[in-house]
Amino acid sequence: MQRELERILASTPFKGSRRYPALLRHVVEKTLRGEIEDLKERILGIEVFQRPTGYDTNADPVVRFSAGEIRRRIAQFYQYNSDEASIEIGLPVGSYIPQFFRNETREEKPAALSEKLSTFHHEFDPEVVLSAPPQILQNQVDVAPVSRRKTIAVLAAGIAVGVLAAIVGFVSYPIVVAHRQENSSAMQIWGPLLANPNMVLISAGHTHWTDNQPPEPQDATVEQHILRPEARISLPAVQAISQVAAFLQTQHKQFRIHEAVSTNLQDLHGLPVVLIAGYNNSWTLRLLKPLRFHLTEDGRFRYIEDAENPGNRDWGVDFDKPYRQQTADYAIIGRFFDPTTNGPVAVVAGISSTGTSAAGEFMVSQDALNELAHLAPHGSLAQNFEAVIKVEVVEGSPGAVTILATKFW
Repeated sequence: MQRELERILASTPFKGSRRYPALLRHVVEKTLRGEIEDLKERILGIEVFQRPTGYDTNADPVVRFSAGEIRRRIAQFYQYNSDEASIEIGLPVGSYIPQFFRNETREEKPAALSEKLSTFHHEFDPEVVLSAPPQILQNQVDVAPVSRRKTIAVLAAGIAVGVLAAIVGFVSYPIVVAHRQENSSAMQIWGPLLANPNMVLISAGHTHWTDNQPPEPQDATVEQHILRPEARISLPAVQAISQVAAFLQTQHKQFRIHEAVSTNLQDLHGLPVVLIAGYNNSWTLRLLKPLRFHLTEDGRFRYIEDAENPGNRDWGVDFDKPYRQQTADYAIIGRFFDPTTNGPVAVVAGISSTGTSAAGEFMVSQDALNELAHLAPHGSLAQNFEAVIKVEVVEGSPGAVTILATKFW
């Protein structure tokens, strides 16, 4: 493990930085010494980045940002070096405890992988995406369509990560070797999408779209084009897409991203689909409508309606309320077989953008999904389900998440 760590830190994605190697080395070496109880955001901020005791992690998200960048750079490293490693290191989404897994499950050679990735054409260039500077994620991301179908380019990269498996041999420290566990909560939820032979389609909602949006004029300038609503998605939506895309890449599952407004039923038919965002994604609204939990609105008040208790409006957000006064958001998460698309569908849909961001993290967090599994019949998520979650909002940032209601069938 130590040799693999040094190999990663000496690679191109890491050797030009001080911050990211320092954090990765710290969490790996802490894990090897069995000190995983120290791998918490505040402690890491103090020990690695010399933040003062009691600093505000919401105001100063240096650890979270650095961990996300480490995941992207690890993915970039293993994209081209996985065949040389017998043990790989990953930093799972939602955790600062690294995982180590054997390379025995990897059967693809670089040539085969390159051939596989070539099916993305211009929709997925892993080197470009994974090398992109963090500045592109400020406020909102402008995404120019690449074809008349207006396919959105992939805005996210993956991480090299497995699922917790076994303690190695007789060693005294808790090193784990992660393998895919088909019975894990994450694999139960995502299994139908991963097992589908087709590429996953991530349908992304975007900002300020209205049904009467005029078509783009033929003589539109570059500025007019990039400022159109269909060319932009919010940063929280990008974060949710990144969470899902990262998980799919760890499972070596191909994906592409489309903007919802340019996607028709034929595009979705038979494909495994992930719906990102709520009110600005027409497919989210349409596919959730027949289900128990769905999104509705009364003027500027938008809420999640429970078909079994339609008079309840507790799960809502007043969009006329000052942004800084918002204390809670709500989201629907789910995974089900949809007869309209004739395929498995996963939903990551907040009422506002904060809920969507938190829902994306929830859907790939093993701890969060384990909590959800405790509410499921027989403790299994290998069935259709919907859940409503509440997200605490502090100064515009997502906080604690609570599961409010569930439906399994």
